[in-house]
Amino acid sequence: MHEPFSEQELILFASTAIILVLIILVVAAVLIQHKRKFHHRQQLTDIKNQYEKTLLETELKIQGETLKAISRNLHDNIGSNISTAMLLLYKDDHMDQQEFEPNRKEAISMLDRIVDDLKNIARSLNPAYLTEIGLSEAIRLRVQQLEKTKKYAILFSLNEAPKTLDTEKQLILFYIFQEAINNIATHAKATSMSIGLQYEADRLTMQIKDNGKGIAHTQNKENNNSRGSGLMNMKRHAEMIQGKLVIESTDDHGTGIMITVPNPYRQEANEYTDTINPY
Repeated sequence: MHEPFSEQELILFASTAIILVLIILVVAAVLIQHKRKFHHRQQLTDIKNQYEKTLLETELKIQGETLKAISRNLHDNIGSNISTAMLLLYKDDHMDQQEFEPNRKEAISMLDRIVDDLKNIARSLNPAYLTEIGLSEAIRLRVQQLEKTKKYAILFSLNEAPKTLDTEKQLILFYIFQEAINNIATHAKATSMSIGLQYEADRLTMQIKDNGKGIAHTQNKENNNSRGSGLMNMKRHAEMIQGKLVIESTDDHGTGIMITVPNPYRQEANEYTDTINPY
């Protein structure tokens, strides 16, 4: 009769299963992204309103940045944790059970964290996840991903939103946030950043600061166009929701971005006013 699997073998099997799930998730994410791109391109050909077209393009950019973040998380965090867990589960012939027990417990703890990361990945692959979880939670999850890279010390602060944010304004604000974070990761060479969301009765203020080299210091022939276009895109998107975007930068003292949006909350049908400005 076949002997039952040992606990160590079961943990190894579970680790293998998680790796397979990761591979399936990545392949599924790529396929989903290609399908969404095709679907949105078909929509864009039929859309005459420039504002709606810009919203669709913004959503695609957010999805693309989300996939990039997932890819980095899989490589830098989840992949590393799986490798470490596998090493912890290796039992040397000279190691007794008492010596092996701390390694086993730590491996199980790491696998629990991997499962939590997989849940967050599955949730972020949902096209409607920003609408479902809201701007604050979406930014908080992104901050957690950045912290796990161990590249930045991050201060994140916010207060509770008094009402539900308008869907379109929320989409554009999250795009501006991702564009700012992408600029920091690509150009700033920063080691710390602060991110703040301040909700008030009639406005929302979002601030993102870093301690990098500053805009002027990083604008050379290689990256001037990419960073310049990114800043212009943020300003253009802010204007779409009548937001005021202020950028302050000093050489070797970092860059600060602040956007203030009036009346950012979802309005009832009987109190609707035209607060969207496509141009």
